[in-house]
Amino acid sequence: MQKKINTEYHIIGSGASGLLVSILLANKGKKVTILEKEKKLAKKLRATGNGKCNITNISINTHNFHSNNPELIQDFILSYDEIKKVFLSLGIVFFENEDGRVFPMSMEANGVADKLIYLAENLGVEIINECEVLGIKEGFILDTTKGEFKADKLILATGSKAGRTGGSEVMMEYLKGFNHTIYKTYPSLVQLVTEENFVKCSGVKIKSKLSLYSNGEFVKETKGDLLFTNYGISGLSVLDISVGIAKRLENYEYLEIKVDFFPEIKDLKPLLKSINDDIHIGMILRGILPAKLIPYILKQAKIESKKGLNQKDINKLNYTLKNYKIEIIDTKDYKSAEVMSGGVDISEINPKTMESLKVKNLYLLGEILDIDGDRGGYNLHFAWSSAIKLATSL
Repeated sequence: MQKKINTEYHIIGSGASGLLVSILLANKGKKVTILEKEKKLAKKLRATGNGKCNITNISINTHNFHSNNPELIQDFILSYDEIKKVFLSLGIVFFENEDGRVFPMSMEANGVADKLIYLAENLGVEIINECEVLGIKEGFILDTTKGEFKADKLILATGSKAGRTGGSEVMMEYLKGFNHTIYKTYPSLVQLVTEENFVKCSGVKIKSKLSLYSNGEFVKETKGDLLFTNYGISGLSVLDISVGIAKRLENYEYLEIKVDFFPEIKDLKPLLKSINDDIHIGMILRGILPAKLIPYILKQAKIESKKGLNQKDINKLNYTLKNYKIEIIDTKDYKSAEVMSGGVDISEINPKTMESLKVKNLYLLGEILDIDGDRGGYNLHFAWSSAIKLATSL
C-alpha cells in the first residue's frame, strides 16, 4: 500500500546535504520528508574531523576538487563566505584554524548533527528512520522497508559507499536506468597497501615528505604524518597522496612512493658523521630514528650489521633516508576510505538547481555526484554547496 504524505519533497538520506537542504526548503514553507535507512541520523557527519567536524575550509579553489569533468567543478562550488553566511543564520558559528581548516566553535560534530536535526524537525520536516529504499519505480514510487511512498519531487542525498556508514548502490542502479552516465567509483582518501611487509614496525609514526611516482614519472608530493601498519602505510600524508591511486593501479601503472624522513635537512651526511661512533650501526641510528624502523632502512640501504659507519655507509644512508622506496600494490577498501571518487556525471546535472537534466523533479546532492575533494573540509563544503544551490534556486 502506497503512503502519500502531504509532501512536496522526499529526501533519501539524512547526511550533511540531506539535512541542510531539508532545513532550507522547510524554511521556505515547503513540505519535506526524509527517509533514512539507519536508526541513528547523520552517522557519517558525526564522525567527520575525528568527531570535531571539519566543516569547510577557508581556501576554496577548484584544484582542491576532483572530477572526470574538471572544467565544470567551479559551477558546483560556492565560496567560503556563502557557506559561512548560511551556517551563521542557523546559529552555527565557525572557528577558523591557522591551517585553513574550519570547525564549529563547539568543536563537536555531534553538536552540528544534533543542531541540524533539531532545526529540521522544528520546521516540520518529517524524518522516518530505519526506512531503507530498496528500489525506485517509475513516477517516483519508492519501495522501502516501511512500504511504498509516492514522491512528487525526489532528492537523492544518499552519500557514497565510502566509510563504515556508506550509502547504498541502489541509487546508482536506478540512475543508470534513466540513462545517467555513472563514472566508475574508487575509494579515495584511503590507506595504502604495500609490497613490503611492515609488520615489525607497525605503529611507528614519523613526519615525512612523500613523493608519488608512476612508471618512474613524478606525480605529486605531500607532507605530514606517515604511519606504518601491518598492511602498508597510513597517516594524513598517505590519505592526501592516495587521491587517484586506485584508478592508476587499475590501469596497471607501477606506483612507488619515495619517503624523505628528514625533509627539512637537505644533506644528512654532516649529521650522520656527527653521530658516528665505534658502536653498532643500529645504536648509532637510534638517536635519529625510531628503533623498529632501523632494520628496514639498513636493509634497503644494503648495509650489513656491524660497528661504525664508513663513508660509503654514510652516502648510502643519506640517499635512503631521503628516498626510501615503497611500492604500492593496492588501496584499502571503501569501508576504510573517507570518500568515494567517481559517480554521476556532473555534465548531466543543472549546477544552478542540482536537478537532473535527464529526469524532471529529480535532484542529486553531495557524494553521489562525480566530485570529490581533498582532505581538510572540502568534501563537506561540496555537500553544503549542493544543498544550498538547490534550495536557493526555488
